This record gives sequence, C-alpha cells and structure tokens, in this order.
Amino acid sequence: MRNKRRFIFHSFFFMLLIIILFQNQAWSAEPSKVLKLDDITVREQSNKVSPAPPSATILTGEELQDIHVDKTLYLLEKIPGVAIKDYCQGAVASQFVMRGLRLGHNTGAAIFVDGVPLNESTSHGDGYADFNVVIPEDIAYVEVIKGPSSALYGQFARAGVVNIVTKRKGDFSLYKFGFGDWDRQRFAMSTGHEDGALSKVFGAELYRREGATENSGWLRGNVTGKFTYDFNEDLTGSLALNLNSMDWEAPEYLSQDQWDAKDYWSGKPQGGGEKYRYGGSANLTYDVTDDDFVNLMFYAYRSNLTRYRDKDTHADEEYHDRDIYGGSASYVWNTLLGAMENSLTVGIDTQLELTHTINAENENMIRTARQEITVDGDSTLNTYSVFFQNQLIPTEAWKITVGGRYDHMDGELEDKVKGTNTDMEDQDIFSPKAAVEFTPLSGYTVFATYGEGFRLPSGFDKFMYPDLESEEYKQYELGFKLNPIQSFQATLTGFILDVEDEIVTDVAADTKVNEGNTRRKGIELELDYYPMEHFELYGNVSYTKGEYKDYVDKGTDYSGSDIDLIPDWIYSLGVQWKPLEGFFAGFDYRYVGEGYKKKYAVGSTEPKKKTIDYWVADAQIGYQYKSYSVTLDATNIFDERYPAYESGSTYRTANPRGFFVTFALTY
Repeated sequence: MRNKRRFIFHSFFFMLLIIILFQNQAWSAEPSKVLKLDDITVREQSNKVSPAPPSATILTGEELQDIHVDKTLYLLEKIPGVAIKDYCQGAVASQFVMRGLRLGHNTGAAIFVDGVPLNESTSHGDGYADFNVVIPEDIAYVEVIKGPSSALYGQFARAGVVNIVTKRKGDFSLYKFGFGDWDRQRFAMSTGHEDGALSKVFGAELYRREGATENSGWLRGNVTGKFTYDFNEDLTGSLALNLNSMDWEAPEYLSQDQWDAKDYWSGKPQGGGEKYRYGGSANLTYDVTDDDFVNLMFYAYRSNLTRYRDKDTHADEEYHDRDIYGGSASYVWNTLLGAMENSLTVGIDTQLELTHTINAENENMIRTARQEITVDGDSTLNTYSVFFQNQLIPTEAWKITVGGRYDHMDGELEDKVKGTNTDMEDQDIFSPKAAVEFTPLSGYTVFATYGEGFRLPSGFDKFMYPDLESEEYKQYELGFKLNPIQSFQATLTGFILDVEDEIVTDVAADTKVNEGNTRRKGIELELDYYPMEHFELYGNVSYTKGEYKDYVDKGTDYSGSDIDLIPDWIYSLGVQWKPLEGFFAGFDYRYVGEGYKKKYAVGSTEPKKKTIDYWVADAQIGYQYKSYSVTLDATNIFDERYPAYESGSTYRTANPRGFFVTFALTY
C-alpha cells in the first residue's frame, strides 16, 4: 500500500506542476475580486432560476475559505439539525443525519456539484455520495435545502439537497500548505484568470495522514480544471474536468467492551481500499431574450471503489466499477404577468448508470487472487425526468411557488453467479411541491411548504423483489424569517416528515414488503448577528423526534417506539473576529444529543439504552498581513472522548485534541 501511496503522490505532484505552469498568467493577475452570489451561476444558470425554499441555508465561499476540515463533509456541521457520523474509513463515504433521517454513505440527500449529481445507485449504498471529491477552497457557495421541497432535484432528495457550486470566473489566487498532529500534511490551491472571453479556474488538493489510531492512514488527491468561454453576449459555454484518487487503511470498529474499558485507540487492521473517479461536464447557456434563457448540460464519469474488510480468518472484498452518463435541458423565463413578477423553470433530466459489482473472499487483497465470489453482477439503471417550478409574486407581500417532478426509472441486472438476467419493475412517480411566503412588514416573513419524494428499493433489491414499490416521503414545513436590520437575521422552522410504505422484512413470507410507516418531526432555529464590523455571533439549535407509526420488521412490532440512532438535540454556538488585516480568531462549541441505541419492540421491558451525547469545542487564531496569513486550528480543545460513529454495538473514537497550522497566500 505504501508503494501505491508513493505512486499516487508523485502522480499528483506532477499534475500540480503542469497546472501551475499552464496557468502562469494567474501569478501576475490583478488583485482578487470578491465573489458575490449574484455573479455565480447555479446549475450553470443565472441567479434568476426559481429560488430555493425559504428554509434553505446558504454557505458562501467567503465563510468557508478559512475553515480547516479534514473532510469536506464536515462543512455541513454549519447547517441546523445536521450531525456527522464518521465511519473514519478514509475514502468510504460517511454518514450524516438530517431531518431525522440517517444518511448512511450520504444516501438520502441529493448531492450536486455544478449541476452534476454526485449520488451513485444500485450497490454500495443506494445514493452513495462521496464529498471527498470536492475541494473546499474551490467552492463558491453551498445551498442546503431541507426535505423533498424543490422540484429541481431528483430521487435522492428525501432528507434534502446539498447543492455545491464551485468557482467558475474571476481573477484570484489562493495557495495553502498546512501540517498537524498524526502526521497530517495538506496542500490546496484555487486560482482563476480571465483572459478576454476565456475564463480559467484550476483547483488542486493533496492530503496525507497517518491518523490518531494505528492502521488509519489516508492519501487523497483532487485536481479540477474549468474553462468558460463567452462566444458572444448571449451564448456561453463551459467545460469542467475532475480527477480524484484515494488510498486508505482502516482499523476495526471498537466493541462495547473495548469502549467501556476505555481502549479507545485499538488499531487492529480491518482492511482498507482504493478509489478513483474522473470525468467531466459541458454546459451551453443561451440568452434567448433579456428575460429568458436555455441551458444544456452533459456529463460523463467513471468511478471505481475497491474495499477490503479484514476478518480473523479471511478478508472480504467489495468492488464497484461504474460508468455514469447524463444530461439535462432547462428553460428559465422571468417576466411580468400584468403587474405580477413571475419566474418559471422547466426542464428534463436523463441518466444512464452502468455498474459492475463483485463481492468475494480475498485473503491476499489482490484482485486477481479472489478465492470465493459470492456476488458478480452487471446492473443498468435508466432515469428519465421532467420537472417544472414556478414562483409568482402577486404583491410585495406574497410569494407563491408551485412545482412538480415526474421520474421514470427502469433497469436490468445480469447475475453472473446464477447466470440469469432480470428486469427491474418500472417505476413512474410524480412528486408535487408548493410553498407560500407572506411578508406583512419588511424583514418579517411567514412561510409554509409542502413536498413529496420517494426512495427506490436499495441495491439489487430493485431486481430481486419485483413486487416492491418505492417508499413515499411527505414533508410539511411552517416557519418564520426575521431580518429587521441588516446585521441580524433568524429563521425558525417546524417540520413533519412522514414516510409511508417503508420497505421491511416479512419473516413469515421470507420476502420484503412495503408496510412500514414512520414520522419525524422537529424544530430548527438559526441565528446570525454582526454587532460590529468584522465581528460575528452565530448559533443554531434543533430538536428532532422520530417514531415508528405502523412498523413490523422481521416479525417484530415496533409501532409507537422511538426511531433509533437519531440525536434529539443539536446545538452549535460560535463567535468570529475577522478584520481585513491583523489578528483574527474564532470559537465554536457544538453539542450532539442522545438517541436510542436500537429499535425497541412494543411492550419491551429491557432497559432502553441511549447513545452518547457530547460537547466539542474548536478554536482558531491567526494573523493576516496583506496577502499572507498563518492560522492555527485547535480541534476538540478539551480533549473529550466521544464516538465519531456509534451503532447499536460498535464505536469509532473521534480524534483527540489536535492542532493544524496553515500558511496561505491570497491575491
């Protein structure tokens, strides 16, 4: 594995050198320009597209630029009600909780990067999405939409949408180098240059660590290049190319006995793996008139994930090789209907996903030395979608949004072990969306939204259980936005998220059926206050409760009991001082509450155990001098012992107190 790491490191170093030489004009570019939201395109469209639901949260690139995270996923901790559950397995996508839904391997949320879906279907987690392919410094902004409340996004938008938009234009340069505990080193860059009609943006990242626990080494590399060309004042085209490669090791999970004995840093090797992903997208945007435009997009990606799970007597290999092709066409029209402002978005999406999956015993962890193959199949999944979303503003006080999405999915599985071909039952689903906003006084808005979503059967269940239908998700929101003065804003949102026809196991019939019903409800509060220039106070708090309404799984009735592994309270409080020059500092205090360790049957008399709740404090201090800065990030400053991930019987220990120093050059 170390030879592989050395090869990957040298390969990325060579690519970085090529990038720096290729965009040498950026070294002498003008001072960086401030990237504003209105200057950035959303899904390669202008900001005139149908606005996001009122409960959405937007993180700007300026907010994210100085944050140090070992994984891009951790940026979502700034979102109310989101808790990260990190498997601590390098390139294996982790889990986060949002709206009471546990998104294992980030499934259950629609993840987009510049309009390209990051989710992968069929095998390793249905909707598997790996944030590690995104360079934090390359982000222009992140838009997070809760629940299935927007018609612009597809089947995985159940808990919500994470829409990542990267930098596409501007003259700017950002270079970072840092190092810290556990043999961590990181290099990152994001540069842009405008040369007449041509805009070029390049990003790169190299990250290496040995880890706080033995056998937890990880090497990650990302390179991206984006080119935008204005053919004339009405026609713009762009091309984006991306490459990601990772290699990692993973220790075993801790047992309950190990955790109770405070054996937090046991590092017995479990396995590890390697992953790569490369491809690109092309966009063409044409302004038909001043009020409307058309956007066309095509993307193609190849990804490969090989993962090993080491047991005492043998090693299990999990192999996924994917080719993904897709495209979309959309039309956006902004006009006046009488005296009423109107914004309409209509479009079509299509995607073809080809996946080859192999599960096998592989003691030597070499592909050509597989001993016993238990799964070997080629799956095809086709998706065709039509959507519309329209916002009408009849008066200054009212905004009304209606939308809908129709999705058709079909597919085929070739099982090479059994020698069979199976067609997936076609799925045809319509998902309506609606929102109303009322602003009786400037700075005071009441809103309500409704949205429906769905979930297909996971993995090969799509083909093995032809009677299974999709699960149905329905969300209701009621909220209040407060922005009485420019320096203060707050959003209070209450929600109910009902899931019907959840897929459960019927022991008597030895099959799976659509018979489970659950409800998640909660409240979220987000606050942001600038009492003076360059000084920010922020905080968010959420409470979520989940309940099995009518739920019999594997012959056991759980109706009326609490849904397991959902933290009840999540708090985050912070303060930041960031002048243009001189010393800057920040402090963040975060709490993640308890949840039930497992499902408890109706009438169960056993003690109900709960997960571990914890507080974590992080701090930052640094100094900015003209274009140069040095930053010290201290994480878990009180050295708390808490689980980064906790299931009913296993644990991953979160990192102890750690320090990371970053040197940055910005111009």
